[in-house]
Amino acid sequence: MERIEQYFNQLKKSLRKYNIQSFQTSPTYKFTHGKKSIILEIPDDLLITSAQKLPAIILSKLNLNKTVFARICEVKKIESESAYAFTNSYHIMNSVNSAYKYGIFLNDELLAVALFSKGRKMNRLPAHKKSYELMRFCTKEGITVTGGLSKLVKTFCREKNAGDVMTYIDKQLSNGEAYKKAGFIVHSETGEMNYQIHKENYKRSLQKDETNTLLHYTVKGPGSIKLIYSCNEAI
Repeated sequence: MERIEQYFNQLKKSLRKYNIQSFQTSPTYKFTHGKKSIILEIPDDLLITSAQKLPAIILSKLNLNKTVFARICEVKKIESESAYAFTNSYHIMNSVNSAYKYGIFLNDELLAVALFSKGRKMNRLPAHKKSYELMRFCTKEGITVTGGLSKLVKTFCREKNAGDVMTYIDKQLSNGEAYKKAGFIVHSETGEMNYQIHKENYKRSLQKDETNTLLHYTVKGPGSIKLIYSCNEAI
């Protein structure tokens, strides 16, 4: 597919500055740096819509990121404009409307952002506690903030007196290990899920009914993982 080749070449070019070699081994892609190598299955729609964001994922999986420790960073609430600009730049699924926005800063440089939902009552929690959703978390390209996710979530839990924080991970690009290390526990997993992809803008959405084949085509994804962080230790 000519368009896929075009966007793959764009990805290859952006990775050259990191001395990463890229190979198309349909339906997967291989990326190497010295003796390190990874193989990723990148859906065509994500390659087309998010080629400029994929280097961050590839750098992280090749362990080439610069490490910054969260203990020397500061967590602050941030304005919507900054939060949405950052997540649109670095999150594979772009930004989303959210109730609360937090960032991790080092010397006034924004390194990571977390977006949270409003709270909801849940039967699993005491009556005075609410559950919140971590809707987005991402870091700047080429940066790993060690302990950053944990610091963001703990700060949020304390400030909102939250009962817990839940999040959903797409199994296509992540196994959720970073969230488990931060204290999240796997609650449940889904099996394969169908997505509909718009044929013109390649926008992806969960298929809820029969797809209009004139406007969309259908792809299968491996599903998602639901994880929950108990705020008891953070309060």
